Amino acid sequence: MINVELPNPETNKLAHETVARCMIHGPCGAVFPNAPCMEKGKCKKQYPRKFQYETVMDVNGYPIYRRRDTRHTLLVHGIELDNCWVVPHNVYLSTKYDAHINVEVCNNIRATKYLFKYVYKGHDHATVEISCQSDNATEGNVVKADEIKKYLDYCYVSASEAVWRIFKFDMHEQFLAVERLQYHLPNQQMVLFDDEDDV
Repeated sequence: MINVELPNPETNKLAHETVARCMIHGPCGAVFPNAPCMEKGKCKKQYPRKFQYETVMDVNGYPIYRRRDTRHTLLVHGIELDNCWVVPHNVYLSTKYDAHINVEVCNNIRATKYLFKYVYKGHDHATVEISCQSDNATEGNVVKADEIKKYLDYCYVSASEAVWRIFKFDMHEQFLAVERLQYHLPNQQMVLFDDEDDV
């Protein structure tokens, strides 16, 4: 179901081409220190990974996938990469859609938070600038800059979300973390009276 190895180019050429184009991380690390994933000299995604000859679970419940040294390599930006750089994927899905589809095992209750992260993170946003180019952009050494015009934040609402909001369906539910409980001393419980009762 989940693979982190380069498919054999002789037996499955199409899958090998798709994985080589879409499912390789990097290069980064010491061989490419200016990569976007680099932070404090290390890859945020922990690549390159170590070879592993069977899939096991770590102490936090995350899988360490089987990643064998099959000697299959490919050249990316002039650097030879092997299975240590392959992102977890499903060969069938990646090949069928010819796209980057990261597939992971979720076997921990904490994964629920990750599953719903994108649902509740808000609208998709785009930074857009609409301007008219002019020859009189500068006066002397001072450049005219309209910062409000330069940065406008637009949100994109999909058709399904728009209909959901038009019909006023709930987007989410909230429950109080603290619930007030009624308590009393012995024989001092609350007594309720109706408006019509003769007290």
